[in-house]
Amino acid sequence: MDTLKAEKFFKAGEIIMAQGDAGTCAYFIQEGRVGIVVEKDDGKVLDMGTRGPGSIIGEMAIVDNQPRSATIRSLENCRLLEITKDDFARSVRGANPIVRLIAQVILMRYRDILRRSQMLSHEAAGAQSPELQEKEYAEQINVVQAIKMANEFKVAIATGQLRLHYQPIISIASGRVLGFEALMRWQHPERGLIPPDLFIPMAEDSGLIIEASRWAVREVCQLIKRLDKLRPDLDSVYFSVNMSATDFDDQGFLESFNGILDETRTSASRLNLEITERLLLKQPKNVKETLDRCRDLGISVVIDDFGIGYSSLSYLHQYPIDALKIDKSFIHMMRRDAKVLGLVKSILSLRDNLAIRIIAEGVEEAEEAALLASLNCDVAQGYYFSRPVAEEHLYSLLAQRNPLQV
Repeated sequence: MDTLKAEKFFKAGEIIMAQGDAGTCAYFIQEGRVGIVVEKDDGKVLDMGTRGPGSIIGEMAIVDNQPRSATIRSLENCRLLEITKDDFARSVRGANPIVRLIAQVILMRYRDILRRSQMLSHEAAGAQSPELQEKEYAEQINVVQAIKMANEFKVAIATGQLRLHYQPIISIASGRVLGFEALMRWQHPERGLIPPDLFIPMAEDSGLIIEASRWAVREVCQLIKRLDKLRPDLDSVYFSVNMSATDFDDQGFLESFNGILDETRTSASRLNLEITERLLLKQPKNVKETLDRCRDLGISVVIDDFGIGYSSLSYLHQYPIDALKIDKSFIHMMRRDAKVLGLVKSILSLRDNLAIRIIAEGVEEAEEAALLASLNCDVAQGYYFSRPVAEEHLYSLLAQRNPLQV
């Protein structure tokens, strides 16, 4: 088990965890059965029962950082999903404080009962076994798939399964590429291409998006270096990277970001951070400080999906916003709905009134591009211009739209 793996395997008879050891992880049992024993102070060993598929073992130690309270040995060959302390910490970091407090109190009381009685070998008559309760609860919340995907995503980051595809941001008037949005893709070795709408929410919920975002920023910076060698005339082409609220939760977010810029010798002006309106409302204090520092570094800030759900003109002067992306749902509806067209016109007016760049996203038809041009919206992206492309196709796209001047 020296290499990073999504699953852990133990042969029958192996000790999975020993009483008194430091608890660095818990396990979710997928296959096989384990036996649990507790050694009392007088040396007597109590058989605490067994656990099988659907059960979690070793969970207490990752919650309260206490030594293992029991020894667990595989009775059969076992296939387990690992839940590390870091996994657990990321999951509870943003939880409601009351939930965290109650969970901690329950655990402390449970450990106290264990210390006092040193026995849980006899279950109450007619009571449902802990193993069955755990399995039913795990099935209800679909925890197996969540843990498995998170573990596989860790492997994906470490073993190069992640990819970036780049969708060009186009000047409607000239057809030239002004920049690219970097979009994360996961090429799973067995399941093929996993859609972002499946793995991005998982990565955000588990906190793994932080590591994935750092990887994406580094990849983009390295691409910029390669592009500058091939096409030094395109040093104004920028790249946008999406950031989530989870990224901003990380105290080292901006330091790591700036460290990557220094390491790769990339100008901050070549990068845009794309965030959603929800992020501004979730953590206004922390976000404003971070965005102000981004502005000081020269990094532009773009609001993605502008106009849906939480739109408020108030934050456009509260926060250092450089550009807005009109949500694609407005672009698709503006030719059929006069009210939507009015909203698009209102958003476009912010360009002159607040000196904010406006980008129309999700442009899929020539008629949409023509209408936007008539409204003096000159910057857009969408399938009409180009689908997201892998890096090997990016250079030919640039050669076509931004030909080298001789």
